[in-house]
Amino acid sequence: MNMPRRSHAPRRDRHGRGPRGPILPMSIPGWRTRADQFDDLLAWELGEYKKRLGRAMARIDFAVMEVPGGDPAPWESGVPLARYLPFERPAKIHGRVIFYRMPILSALRTDPDPRMLIHSIVTSQLATALNRMPEDIDYLAG
Repeated sequence: MNMPRRSHAPRRDRHGRGPRGPILPMSIPGWRTRADQFDDLLAWELGEYKKRLGRAMARIDFAVMEVPGGDPAPWESGVPLARYLPFERPAKIHGRVIFYRMPILSALRTDPDPRMLIHSIVTSQLATALNRMPEDIDYLAG
C-alpha cells in the first residue's frame, strides 16, 4: 500500500539537504540588506526635499554607487561621500548627484547622529546642484 505524499512537507534543495527558497519571509525587517536600508534612508531624505522643493529637483538625477571610482579630485580632501556632476546644457537632466554608500556607511560608524549626517550630505549636494546656499533649502533650519 502506497502512502500518499504529504503536500505540506518541507521542500528541500535538489540535493535533499536544506529548505528550498528564502529562509526569511519578505515581510520581516531581516529580509532587507544593509544596502537596502541605506537606499531607503536616502530615498526618504530625498523625498522630504521633493515635498518642499518640488519642480526644482525635476532635472536632477540621483544615483548610489558603492565607492568612488578613481582618485579624489584635487579640491577634495580624503574620500568623497558624494559628488554632483553637472551635464552639458541643453539637456533634459541638468546633473547627477552620486552618493557613495561605503564611505558614507564608514562615516556613519563614528557619527553620533547618523540621520543628521545623511541629512547634511544630501543638503550640501542638493544645494550645489540647485546653485543655492544649503541654509536656504534646509528644511530643518527653517
